Amino acid sequence: MSEDNMLNNSNKINKIVVSNSIGDELSLEKVTDDKLEVKNKYKEVFSSDLSLMTGNVSQTALQVANQGMTLAQIAKQAPNGLFTATANPSQLSKFANGTTTTMVRDASGHLVEHAGFAKIGLSASVNPAVILSAGMQGMSVVSGTYYLHKINNQIRDIDAKLEKLLNIHHDTSIGRLIAAKKGLSEIANREFVDTTDLSAIRNYKKTADEIHEEYKNRLKRRIEEEELDLTIKIAFEANKLSLVAEVIEIGKRMKNGDQIEFVNGLIRQLKQNYTKSFYLNIDLEVEKIYSMRQQQSSDELVDKEKKLEKSREKLNDSNNYYGRAIPFIIENAFNYVDTYKNIRGVNKVKEKVELENKNLSELKKGLNKNKETDGIDKIIDKVVELPNKEIEILYIPTENNKQRVFVAVVDE
Repeated sequence: MSEDNMLNNSNKINKIVVSNSIGDELSLEKVTDDKLEVKNKYKEVFSSDLSLMTGNVSQTALQVANQGMTLAQIAKQAPNGLFTATANPSQLSKFANGTTTTMVRDASGHLVEHAGFAKIGLSASVNPAVILSAGMQGMSVVSGTYYLHKINNQIRDIDAKLEKLLNIHHDTSIGRLIAAKKGLSEIANREFVDTTDLSAIRNYKKTADEIHEEYKNRLKRRIEEEELDLTIKIAFEANKLSLVAEVIEIGKRMKNGDQIEFVNGLIRQLKQNYTKSFYLNIDLEVEKIYSMRQQQSSDELVDKEKKLEKSREKLNDSNNYYGRAIPFIIENAFNYVDTYKNIRGVNKVKEKVELENKNLSELKKGLNKNKETDGIDKIIDKVVELPNKEIEILYIPTENNKQRVFVAVVDE
């Protein structure tokens, strides 16, 4: 069945069914009039005729429209019908990369006729499986652009947070983090990047990782309370910046149209790093660090209380002999002094324990507020879901091999 005949019978077609060599099927269903009121927007993916026919939808052969359109607007440009499929990328890749066959069904589900989508030559109709490939890469470009915009908006205030941590003993480390953040932000804002930029992203991540490890190691040593909190905050910000660098690289590679399999590998690595990160697990990390200090204070308190108990016992014993002889009077006076000193010692340790608990609570509260305002974790959560997130593709069959495909704009 020729494409022209297919188009002439387009009012009979309800589904375009793509099957792969292992029996999986994907249906592109005709969009009915009642669905045209949906306000979701879609962007058109432009691929060269040659790239579509050969199945080689490359980065250089693909562009995505700047402006989105609603279903109603697209339908006006689809006299031969508008078809849609929703699936996750792992399912679509089975059709986009393998041998496929295509058939069409009417509204009753009956087979109309094989649509003749065999790739015989340049004059043959385009295989919708290749349209799926263009759609997948188009969605990758759209998602990459969206998350680059989101991450760049969220890291604008990181400079201010880092500058608050500037300290005479740490200005070099903070300065390196500020420089890395500015470099990442500049790359995230660029319309086009090359391999040098991608290499720079990894160098900035390496800087953040080195500082993070340095300050995590410092936390294993006994340091003063003020220094402890500052060290935790620097380790936290450095780890955050490392994760931001990973998101920016993923976004840039998606926007560039890099191979989906490679991008998905980077997303899996981000998920792994994020899951075990100091940034994500900050409450547990801070509690673990403080628990060692609290245990030391608890041991010190027990020791002080034991000394106080002994001094009180001596004081009671000396009181029993009070007034009998000068030596006992002198000893009693010493026991009073010793008991008083031990009471002060116990109270001082109790105050320290109370202060440590207060500092722990305030530090956790501050860091969690930091996370809430920068929103980096929310962006990462969405990025790591991308390989399994269902995407919608619109397909318009047209004359003369000018097949058109649209992808859904990422939700705000």
